[in-house]
Amino acid sequence: MKKPTSLVHAATWVMGPLAAAIVLATAPILAAPARAQTDRTAMPAGQNTPAIPRFAIPHSPISLISDVRPNEFLSVTGPRSQWLGVETGQAELWVDPLKVASGFQLNFRIPQYHDPVRGADVATRVEVRPEMTTITYTHMTFTVKEHILTPRNDAGILVLLEVNTFVPMEIEVQFHPVLQYMWPGAFGGQYAFWDDAHHGYVLSESLQKHNAIIGTSWPAHGEVNPAHMLSDRPNTFVIPVDTVRARKELIPIAVAAGTEPRDSVFKTYQGLLSNALPLYRESRRWADTVLASSTSLDTPDDSLDLALAWAKVDLERQRVCNPDLGCGFVAGWGLSGSSSTRPGFGWFFGGDMAINSLAMDASGQWAPVAEALRFTAKYQRRDGKMPHEISQAAGRIPWFTEFPYPYYHADTTPFWMLALWEYWKASGDDATAKDLWPSFKKAWEWCLSAETDGDGIIEEGKNGYGAIEVGGLGENLHEDIYIAGVWIEALQATIDLAHHFRDRKLADKADKLRATALHTLNDKYWRPTEDQHAFGILVGGGTNDNLTAWPGTALSFDLLEPARAERTLRKLATDSISSDWGARLLSIGSKLYDPLHYNNGAVWPFMTGFVAWGQYRYRRPFSGYHLVDAVKQQVFDWSLGRNPENFSGAFYRPMDETVPDQFFATSMLVTPLLRGVLGWEPDAPNDSATLAPQLPPGWDTVRVHTLRVGATTLDVTLSRASGSIAADVTSRGPPVKLAVVLPVPLGARDVYAGIGGTHGDTAPAGGPPATDSVASPTVVQGAHDGQLSLGATISEGSPAVFSAYWRGGLSVAAPTVDLVPGQPSSGVRVVDFTGDGEGWLLELEGEAGHAYDVHLYGAVPELGTVTGAEATIRSGTGAPRDPHVLHVRFPDGDGRENASIRLGPGQANNP
Repeated sequence: MKKPTSLVHAATWVMGPLAAAIVLATAPILAAPARAQTDRTAMPAGQNTPAIPRFAIPHSPISLISDVRPNEFLSVTGPRSQWLGVETGQAELWVDPLKVASGFQLNFRIPQYHDPVRGADVATRVEVRPEMTTITYTHMTFTVKEHILTPRNDAGILVLLEVNTFVPMEIEVQFHPVLQYMWPGAFGGQYAFWDDAHHGYVLSESLQKHNAIIGTSWPAHGEVNPAHMLSDRPNTFVIPVDTVRARKELIPIAVAAGTEPRDSVFKTYQGLLSNALPLYRESRRWADTVLASSTSLDTPDDSLDLALAWAKVDLERQRVCNPDLGCGFVAGWGLSGSSSTRPGFGWFFGGDMAINSLAMDASGQWAPVAEALRFTAKYQRRDGKMPHEISQAAGRIPWFTEFPYPYYHADTTPFWMLALWEYWKASGDDATAKDLWPSFKKAWEWCLSAETDGDGIIEEGKNGYGAIEVGGLGENLHEDIYIAGVWIEALQATIDLAHHFRDRKLADKADKLRATALHTLNDKYWRPTEDQHAFGILVGGGTNDNLTAWPGTALSFDLLEPARAERTLRKLATDSISSDWGARLLSIGSKLYDPLHYNNGAVWPFMTGFVAWGQYRYRRPFSGYHLVDAVKQQVFDWSLGRNPENFSGAFYRPMDETVPDQFFATSMLVTPLLRGVLGWEPDAPNDSATLAPQLPPGWDTVRVHTLRVGATTLDVTLSRASGSIAADVTSRGPPVKLAVVLPVPLGARDVYAGIGGTHGDTAPAGGPPATDSVASPTVVQGAHDGQLSLGATISEGSPAVFSAYWRGGLSVAAPTVDLVPGQPSSGVRVVDFTGDGEGWLLELEGEAGHAYDVHLYGAVPELGTVTGAEATIRSGTGAPRDPHVLHVRFPDGDGRENASIRLGPGQANNP
């Protein structure tokens, strides 16, 4: 299959198996001839509501278009309302905090058939855009496009029907009225009736404090309903289509609802029907702003660039504004079903907010993070504990006093502390940090109360959950390595912020406690017999020695002693944890492993991201990148533009009960990509930043746009050739001190470095830099590569080029897998790649009886001793895009096999 050459081409290419297609629209958004369409208005529905002339709805630059897949989740969500359904068009309608209706669908009546044509039977195409989603229904007598919009600021949903037909037809709109709070709130007395004046069904209850309307501005007729109750049958109204009028106009269906008087809901309804074009433009402006104002990539992998763009949009979609509670981050969206009012995890989660903020801090999406930090702090308990979850109905029920869930977890509080610190470091927003400093200190006090045994680490039990909520892995658990990593990083946050706010006593106390906690983490959690870090400490003082993905947090935060970290990372790199599609929470070698268990074997993109980031933190991109690539592919394989919560541990398939649109899954593409692959670390309070890229060695050029640190924005072009790498940096805004850490391959010699003012200052491959050269720069030699650090102050109008040159050396690329839904895990893993001055040792794991190609870059290697497999080498130039190919075949048998391959230095590719 041809590789995509642009973001637009990528949207087609990645959806190839689904017959995707996309065309970049050149038509502008047309101004409507009707005056009412140029400004937002609110007019009575019915005869006086202005018509909606057709206007252009172009493709987005990141549109995803696919053939319809039955039962595949499809969501259109905004800050105040959600259309949650499937690609065939059936949906639930939500206006927070209310589930308004379920079973919403369109059917079509035509003269040729006695029975209506079900929309679900003729839905053929779906186009997902950030601003609007379109389902296309096709029949031999008509084509109907259903454009679905959830406005940015209105408590409602607007559906616009673009009808093309040559026969008389009627559109049947069907739904089951619900009008109920989101879980676990409830009230009674609901009823519905047809309102001729508003051309819609009014949903209400005995006290008329909760109201909704679903209708249209076109002539329509509905059914008579039982008085003072909801019918078991779906409510249906019919819109006769005037074929002449339909050629010029869009047919609207509006949904408005609220915990407010009926007249107020009617006003919202009328505004939706009267302002289709302004609402669309507002949504499009929002999407364009998100894409333009945050970090974007142009890499050799267009599908990765596209996935990052969708992840940024998706992370902004977690922002929900509840009329009772305020605006914060929900955890994810899914269908609630006919017997429930739980739409996935569509309510506020403090821990998820903190996790996702790490991605948004790196991408420069700061305003929603600041708002979400304040929202979470608003509901901090008096003793300082931060809320784990807040129902959308919390303003209507005794949520915080009578339910067990609000402060369920122990990890949420230190994660909030960490999140405030990371936000402050990226943005330099002193005002928000100062406002929330009292909440931070209260959180600190609660964390101290949760550490009682003197080992420096927060305990679980009565303090709440950490990594595990259900299953045998959490039995008798006193503390776990996940919460230990989060807490120790929160202690560093405490030290830095306390110094900033001149609280030396607090900083010293946190520093001493951090030293104690680090000792516990690196001593008590290390299991020399198992050659890995334990999952947790048990109540009786023993350890839970299971191999899990949970050390990923401590690894990501660089908290583990390097030699021991290497041993655990080797194990995490194997298929026992790292499947083709991500990290299993529990090793397949554990007696507790169950590939369908939520905590004891499922694959979670959330922890996949931490494991990948951890591999990068310890300079092991060959074991980390395939995990980043797997999360990327999930954006396109399931709900379009979304990432599922978890997958089977045995097959590449989401769990049946998974939340199909989970934001901490989405964030774990962004976090390891920007913080790991690019090595981006902003430090706005110190007017500085670090860029330490560990790019796949097959990439020759990467352009990074809009790296934000405080008030400064950087654009970077990373270029690689045989024996050289360069970072060309330009900036906008105040000067910033930039440290650039360039990777030097294992075994490289004759290393030179330089900092030039323009791209022309760079030298030919293998030669010394033209300006500011360092003939013998200091290269910090690690186990897997060398790191050459350069630094300069970057100013607007004064670009800088950071360069490194060398001869020889060798790098290995992380083998990736083109995932196919339903496949088992059978790919090859690079477990380790090291050098000893005389050559290199490559350690692989693969499936018995399978053959693989592993790509090497740099010097032409000679094949030495091979143990556990057969191997041959086909030499290329070793330059990006032209690797040496190591072909490895594992012996026949069952299960996974290991191979060690010694590679010696041969002819250098840049003599």
